[in-house]
Amino acid sequence: MEEHEITIVKGGQETPFSRGILARTLSQAGARVDLAHRIANEVRIELLAERRYVVEEEEVLARVRAKLLRTDAVVVSRLDKWRILRESTEPVVVLIGGATGVGTSTLAADVARRLNIQSVIGTDSIREVLRKAISPDLLPILHKSSYGVKREDIRVPVAEEERVLYGYKSQASQVSVGVEAIVDRGLKEGTNLIVEGVHLAPEIILNRYKDHPNVCSIVVYLSDPDVHVDRFQIRALGTSMRRPAEEYIFHFNEIRQIHDHILETALGTGIQAVENVSIEAASDAAVAFVANRTSSMAERARKREPSLLLDAGTPRGGVPVRGSGSG
Repeated sequence: MEEHEITIVKGGQETPFSRGILARTLSQAGARVDLAHRIANEVRIELLAERRYVVEEEEVLARVRAKLLRTDAVVVSRLDKWRILRESTEPVVVLIGGATGVGTSTLAADVARRLNIQSVIGTDSIREVLRKAISPDLLPILHKSSYGVKREDIRVPVAEEERVLYGYKSQASQVSVGVEAIVDRGLKEGTNLIVEGVHLAPEIILNRYKDHPNVCSIVVYLSDPDVHVDRFQIRALGTSMRRPAEEYIFHFNEIRQIHDHILETALGTGIQAVENVSIEAASDAAVAFVANRTSSMAERARKREPSLLLDAGTPRGGVPVRGSGSG
């Protein structure tokens, strides 16, 4: 029996129907993986049974929506908003801040995958560049961990109980110069990117872009200190002990002080806060926030010819830049 190939058509473009790409699209919009693959398979079987070998993308998506409405209606709105973002020429910048160990890097990677954004930059990488350019004699705080600033590194009178937060905020302010340069260039050139890390202090860098329609600022947190400690052990195993947990656990009180400051400041200034107990739930919340914040802006500014959503496609602009953080 001859095996027919289904062709998807949109705006003069054609691409072979792929269950894998359709399932991935649904997963990126927030559908469970098993549900995404089941719906993709059902759509293909239906089209073949109806001898529909050339199909408009809109019809395929209409079938998908009908099935989702019976199983996971929330994903329908996410799919439409994600599609607008995918087709928009407007740049989207996502800033994900949070204390050392709460999972900003992991969340940034998953949000980037789901939003099809290639550029993910860690603030620790920005700090390393600045360290190469600026000597420790000039800015000693820059050359310490965000939680490890000592009294001798601070050149102004500071009470001991204020030392940790003073050191953190000073380093965040220093690193923010590089962050602003990267974000501003991304916005100017239309490059989509995610910046993540502890140095995205709500009162400094996140507040600076809080009202910018193209920038989505998020703070990640962990309510339970025990869960926070466990993350350092898990991360140590995941990096083959290149980032041993002992250093972080030894300084856990300082890290937790910074964590609480970041969360309280975010809540006080209206920055979106996402708990990262489950990466799936945290990623869902982050993607939903980005989609809700930017989809109306992207819809108004959408200018280019519509692209095939169900094609492998080109990721949203940018060159991947990754850096492992140390806090």
